[in-house]
Amino acid sequence: MEQIVELLKSIPSSAWVAFFTALLTSTLTLIGVRYTNKSNNERLSIQLEHERKLKREELVRDRLEELYVESKRYMNAVVTYFLPYRQVMEGELTFNQALDLSIDNGYTHNPERVHLIMDMYFPELRDSFSDVEEVLEKTNKILHGYKLQYKQGDISGEKWLPLFQNSLEKLSDTADAFEKHVREIAKNT
Repeated sequence: MEQIVELLKSIPSSAWVAFFTALLTSTLTLIGVRYTNKSNNERLSIQLEHERKLKREELVRDRLEELYVESKRYMNAVVTYFLPYRQVMEGELTFNQALDLSIDNGYTHNPERVHLIMDMYFPELRDSFSDVEEVLEKTNKILHGYKLQYKQGDISGEKWLPLFQNSLEKLSDTADAFEKHVREIAKNT
């Protein structure tokens, strides 16, 4: 032990100063690197979260636009489908002519994509769209009732036309309410 103490005493003081300076500098460098890395990691985490948020907002905006377009197509297809039958009730067309017009117009659009987008991204729109579907079902029932009467030879739409017209107007109103709800969500997004 005495030899170690003698050895340490034999080291010049300038070497001790250099040693402690190097030790202090190294320690401060390590501390600086640690804080720099910590700050960089925090900045990258914040940046990643921000980019994730922007992508989510862009996805939601894209789906909202798609929902608006798809629901508009669906509503237009429904109205186009029903209009010839209104003319049948007014006596302007026969039922077969209305069927031909419906086939020519190609009522092929269905609401599955609208349902999918609502279920995945906008469940708050479900009630508004359910209102549209309820009125659509009622309109179909009125048309079916008239169709049964027509098949029995009574082609007069006098009793059915006011019901059908009211139902079409209600369908238009509920479709407008649904579109308004979509626009409100778009404004808040």
